[in-house]
Order: sequence, then C-alpha cells, then structure tokens
Amino acid sequence: MAAYHQMGHDSWNLVGEDELRSYRGLVLSPVNNGPAEMAEKLGALGSLRSALDVVLDPQFYKPSSDRGSLPDWSHITNDFETADLGDIDWWADRCRKLLQEGERVGASSIASPAIIPRTFDPDYYDSVVACADLMDNMAQERQISTLVTVIVRLAEVAQPGFAERIASIVTRSRVNRVYLVFFDDGSPRAQRTDVDALAGGMRLIRTLESAGSRVLVAFSGLDMLLWKSAGATDVATGKFFNLRRFVPGRWDDADDGGRVLPYWTDDDFVTWLREDDVRLLLKLGLIDADRAAVNPFSREILELLQKHGGEPWVRLGWRQYLYWFGQREGDIEIGKATAREILVHADQHWTALDQRGAYLFERTNNGEWVRAWLNALLLT
Repeated sequence: MAAYHQMGHDSWNLVGEDELRSYRGLVLSPVNNGPAEMAEKLGALGSLRSALDVVLDPQFYKPSSDRGSLPDWSHITNDFETADLGDIDWWADRCRKLLQEGERVGASSIASPAIIPRTFDPDYYDSVVACADLMDNMAQERQISTLVTVIVRLAEVAQPGFAERIASIVTRSRVNRVYLVFFDDGSPRAQRTDVDALAGGMRLIRTLESAGSRVLVAFSGLDMLLWKSAGATDVATGKFFNLRRFVPGRWDDADDGGRVLPYWTDDDFVTWLREDDVRLLLKLGLIDADRAAVNPFSREILELLQKHGGEPWVRLGWRQYLYWFGQREGDIEIGKATAREILVHADQHWTALDQRGAYLFERTNNGEWVRAWLNALLLT
C-alpha cells in the first residue's frame, strides 16, 4: 500500500521533499551510515519521522563484508567463514545485537538477517523462517515489528511449483510481513526478460499475499509494475540503479554506484533514456512534453534541455524517477491504472518508433522487456 525509499549513499536530502511525499517508508542501509550517524539523521527528520515506517535492512547478505560502514554495526560478524551456520545460538546472538542496533537508531521495523546461500533449497528457507521467528520472539519486549527476509534467485521460481513451495514454508512463520529480495546475475540497469521467471516471481507474491503475508518487494525498479500487479503490499526503490535491483555486483560498486550519467524515466516507453535519446524522441514527437510535464522534475529537465546549455541534470533525473515510482505505485494501488494498460501503451510507442525507422543511440534500449512483461502478466 506504499512506496518505500531504499536508502543509499547521500540519499537523506531526498527524504521529505514535497514532491516525494508519496513515500511512506524508508529502508535503512548500514552500508552507508553507522548507527550513531543514522540515529542523528532520523532524529533530524522531526515530525516527519512519526509518519514513516522505518525498516532496518541488516545487509547481512555477505556478513564478512567490510564494505562502507558495515563494520560499525555489532550484528556484522568476523567469524562468518568459520561459524557453524546451523547453530541457533550463533543466529540468536546476531538477532539480539541487531535488535539493539535497531532500537539505538530508532527503527520501527527490522528485517531478519539472512545470507545469500549456495543453494536455494527448502532447508535454506526453513532456516530463514526459524531465524525470523527467533528474532520476533526477542522483539516482543522491544516494541519493534519484524519482517522475515526472503531472498529468492529469480530463475529458481521459473520452475513449476517452486514459488508455491517457498510460500508454504515462509507462511509457517509467525511473522506476517515479508521483506522479499529477488536475486539474479543481470546488470542493475538491464531489464529482466525471462517470462517464466517473472511469472514465477509474481506467483510467489500473489501466493504469499493470499495467505495473509504483507510483502515488501525490496530493490524494485520499473518492474515494480509487475510486483504491484501481483498484489505486493509495498515496494521499495532508490535513486541509484544498484538500489533498483539486487545483484551480487552491487557489493563491488563504489558507494555512489558510479552513476554519473543522467537518465530520463519515460512513462510512455517504460524505460530509462539517455539525453541523446530524449532529444531524439522529442524531435520525433514521441515524447509528449505536456503529458511528461505532469511530473514536476520532467518539466525542469525539459526546460534545461531547451536551453541547450549542457547543464547537468543527474540529480533531477533521480528525483524524476522517484516521483514516477511513487505515483505509479499509487495509481495501481487505487485502480487508477493497471500494469497491463501501462505496458500496452508502452508497446504502442515502441511500435511507433519502429514504424518511423528510428533507432535509439543506446543499442540495448530496445523495449524487448515490454512484451515479456505483458506475457508474464498473462501467465499469472
């Protein structure tokens, strides 16, 4: 029922901006801030803080990592390589310290610690549920709500029945909120096109929600359209591409993700466009400037482009995307638009581009995912 801001490097200045007030929650990242700094930044939000669900993602995916501020957090361990991961006492210590850190920074909710396993099998999901229930028991005295972290290799749910098997295990937990992380090996900006995998992910969300779990899909991008269509209660995203998709390489990126080029989020094509392609589509009349200007940041970007002055608009591009995400999440939630309607409209625009015989400068930006997503909707 809400969009969450997946926090990344230097993201606090975006919280509370008037045009981004559609976001009802934050997902905190221990990679980017230590506990003391995070508590200070949350405190600086003032009255806005009480209106937000603040979820602490422990970022325990690779607990031996020394990336960013992770070593400042007491739940991160140096004995991961030698620890017995089947030892419930070891996990209990992780949960206890994580809850202490959550209280220290002022989080209202905490996702349970979960690693990226070698094998995504039923035993792994059994252990995930056991850890979440353990933390939930400890959380009762602290008045902090918990989420069970469920990491899913997206290709796995392409297998018949696999999504349902995962859901049957996860819903045994007493914790009725799920922090769902879809995991694959694609690059952060490449759109997913595996129809069976996407349909499997949607089935997983739908099955969890039908069983009474409230799903927060973390690290969402434009594919938020699919997750909301499947019934996800909440979706989270961030300004950098490595916050819009969870991939192993995100742990190797620089804190700022190395993202220096500005990108335009286009609702008509459901894609991200570089400046040369924005200019091309404007000349061809395939970007409706008046319609785009409903997004206040689109309007500012268009004004800059008209000046031909080469002014940078990276920061406007981040805000334009976040505004789009929040508005489209709300549109689908209240039934103002459906994912299918949005994607059919986009397919028509890609067809019009083909009919004009025009080619985007970025060769891989070809819209092939639009029909894949439409077929995924059909298969669920």
